[in-house]
Amino acid sequence: MVSYTLLELVELILISPNLWETVRFPERMGNTAPIAYGGCTLGVGVKAACLSVGPKYRLYSVLGNYLGPALIDRKLQCSVRAIRDTRTFVTRFVEVSQIQDDGSKRLCMTFIADFQLPEKAALLTYSKPLSMPKIPIEALPTAHDHNQKMVESGVLSPQVLKEHDRIFPLLTRFYEVLLVPDSVMAQNLKGLAKQVKTTQDSQPLHEKITADVFRLKSSAVATTHAENMAAFAFMADAALSFLPLSHNHMFMDDAGACASLDFALRLFRNDVDVNAWTRREAWTSVGADGRTYSEWQFWDESGENLTASMTQQSIMRPKPVKEGKTAKI
Repeated sequence: MVSYTLLELVELILISPNLWETVRFPERMGNTAPIAYGGCTLGVGVKAACLSVGPKYRLYSVLGNYLGPALIDRKLQCSVRAIRDTRTFVTRFVEVSQIQDDGSKRLCMTFIADFQLPEKAALLTYSKPLSMPKIPIEALPTAHDHNQKMVESGVLSPQVLKEHDRIFPLLTRFYEVLLVPDSVMAQNLKGLAKQVKTTQDSQPLHEKITADVFRLKSSAVATTHAENMAAFAFMADAALSFLPLSHNHMFMDDAGACASLDFALRLFRNDVDVNAWTRREAWTSVGADGRTYSEWQFWDESGENLTASMTQQSIMRPKPVKEGKTAKI
C-alpha cells in the first residue's frame, strides 16, 4: 500500500537547466491499461512552469494538448522554455515527456502557461452563481459514506462499488471529497451503475450536472504557489473525457475511444487554494463528429465566487462494427 501524498507524487527535481524530472512514476486512474491518469502529467507540468517563474507571479491560464498517454513504469520530464518576461506578464512553453526504452524522448503533453503579477485593484468584480442549490458543506456526505449507503439500500451491488474503487483510486486517496446527492455521477457511480435512474433523467444531456466539493487531505498542505497549482491541476483533469457517457447511462466500455485531446485551465482569482473547500460543477455542451466538449467550473467554499474553469475537447468514437453486422441507430 503506497503511503505518499499527492504533493510527493508531483515532486520534481531539477536535472539540468530548465529541465525537471519527477521523483516518482505517475499513477493510473480511469483506465485498465498501463497508462497514467492525465492529471498526473498536467500536475507536474504546471508545477514545473510555476517553478520557472518568480514567486510573485500568479498562474492564470494553461492551454495545451494531450499528445499521447504517459506510461506508469517511468518518470516524467518537464522541459520549460521562456516565451515572455515582462514586469506584468510571464509566459512559458512546457513539454512533458518520457524517455523510451531506446533512449528517445516521447512527448505526452505540451502547453502554454501564462502568469500575471497581481493587480493592485480591480475595475469590475462579479461572478456567475452555482447552477445547483448550494448545500452547506457540513450537510454533504463523504464519497465513502454516500457510496456505502447506496450499497446498503440495494441501489448498488458491492461488486460494482469494488470495481469503481479499483478504477478510481486516486481522488479519494489524496483529497477529501464530498458528494452533492442530486448530481448525476453521485447517483450512478460515474456511470458504472448504468441502470440506476437519476433525478436528472428528464433533462437533455447538455443540461445534466455533476457536482461535488473537495480539498486536499490534511496529511499534505500546499505551502507554495507551485504546489497549490499542481494539486489543483491534478484534480481539474478528472472525468471530463467520459463525462458525456456517465451523463447518458453509459461508461467507458461503451466507447471505442474516449480520451482528452486538448484543454484550457483558467484561474480567475489569485486565491485559489486546494487546502480549502472548493465547490465544482461539470456538464457537457456538445458532441459531434467523434468529439465532445465538457467543462468543470470551480467556486470557493462560499459558492459565491467562481474561481476557475477547466474545459476539454475529447475523442469519442463508437465501438467498431463487427463484419456482417450493422450498427444500431
